[in-house]
Amino acid sequence: MACIPRWTRHLPRRRPRWRRAAAMTAGVLAAGVAVVACSGSHATGLAAYTSCMRSHGVADFTPHPTSGTGVPKNSPQQQDFRQLKVTKSVFLAARKACQPQLPAAASGTGTPAVLAPAADPFYRWRGPLTQDAPGTILRTRTITFADGGATAPVKASQLLYVTTGELGRRTVSVATVLQPLTRTGPAGIRLVSYQAAYDALGAQCDPSYTLRLGVSAAPILPYLAAGDTVVAADYEGEDLAYGAGQQSGYETLDAIKAAEKMLGVPQASTPVGLTGYSGGSVPTEFASELAPAYAPRLDIVGVAEGGLPVDPFHNLAYVDHPASSWNWVIPVHLIGLARAFGLRDLDSYLTARGIAVVRADQTRCVGGFAGLTTGQLLKPQYRDIAKVPVLARMLDRGIMGQTVTPRGPLLIGAGHSDPAGDGVIVTGDVRELAYAYCQRGVPVELRIYTGLDHSQAAAPFLSQAQAFLAQRFDNQPFRDGCAGIGPGNPIAPVAP
Repeated sequence: MACIPRWTRHLPRRRPRWRRAAAMTAGVLAAGVAVVACSGSHATGLAAYTSCMRSHGVADFTPHPTSGTGVPKNSPQQQDFRQLKVTKSVFLAARKACQPQLPAAASGTGTPAVLAPAADPFYRWRGPLTQDAPGTILRTRTITFADGGATAPVKASQLLYVTTGELGRRTVSVATVLQPLTRTGPAGIRLVSYQAAYDALGAQCDPSYTLRLGVSAAPILPYLAAGDTVVAADYEGEDLAYGAGQQSGYETLDAIKAAEKMLGVPQASTPVGLTGYSGGSVPTEFASELAPAYAPRLDIVGVAEGGLPVDPFHNLAYVDHPASSWNWVIPVHLIGLARAFGLRDLDSYLTARGIAVVRADQTRCVGGFAGLTTGQLLKPQYRDIAKVPVLARMLDRGIMGQTVTPRGPLLIGAGHSDPAGDGVIVTGDVRELAYAYCQRGVPVELRIYTGLDHSQAAAPFLSQAQAFLAQRFDNQPFRDGCAGIGPGNPIAPVAP
């Protein structure tokens, strides 16, 4: 990819250990950058099953939460045995040996209690939306929260709400609201908007579904234990538009509005904190940028965002080599943007191999995507994405810091394990975003986790994010670090 300065392409990189990288990606990002470790839980059963499958030679295996085959039998997401580098007979023998490790709901021995989104009528709305303001609640339900070991009782609800797509069209999405019962009444509610890194193209990866299975609960538990109410949006929307920045921001803000309506609390005086890491940093950042114009009444008291893909051109160039364990981002990002922008002829830009991978990836979750470099994915005349106007315009929309300036304060974090960044996020881009906001008068604290790659940096960031938001809720003084933040990489749109 020759669309940006070439410095990211020629830096020395450690060759990744493929199995470890895939396992970290599936276990860290798909579960909201955390590991749920509680004996007897649904998530623990899936973890034991995964471990057993790997011990029988089925590497890089990520099971679907409600099936023992990796995904539902005969579905479009059918497990690709070639990708797992085993024959079908080896896979089936391993599955037979490991079946006892599965929890009952996933083993097929009973009827699963939770319908997948594709089969759940709660997710579908066929009525007109033009007269409904963003944040309008269309329907609600009470659910069982598979808490992954939470000690405090929690009231769990889900909302189908009106929101806005990337191009401004009214659409719907689902938000999950978790309210600890230790805090009674609307008075004193503090709302944490948590954006999970679900990096998905299939609805079975939605947080509204995985939270009901206990798969992505761990990062939320500290907030619930502190008495905070949590709202988690399916911010990729109905179309699973991975990487669509404005859309994810709109859907995050509208989920907050809907949650506040359900809770019966006022927008102007209910403190809200936003947080997300990696894929979850995209809706977090864009929500903070869009809020002053799109949701000015929300009382956003702090934003904690880590592992930010600030400039999509730089990030795609960084992972655009065969040794990268993150090059799956390239086709997945293009698929997500094509959905958001209504680009129906994406195949016309792709090689035959690219078309095959894109079709295979259409309904997968993080950890199951196939990776390709731009040289493998795109036809020769389209490999310089910056010179392909339709692709460049879509990626330009994803550059952070180009819309409205957030109010702050902001906690921004990033790993730094090689000269360019953390393996997928470019540290100089993150520094430039922090510096630009400081120059605009936004209070910022920047944390660079030297020596830690993208997955490793999640743990310290999540811990610091919780402390940061607790301090904002308590109206504690914020230590502005702008005096020590210098400029980073030049960032600017590239489309004509």
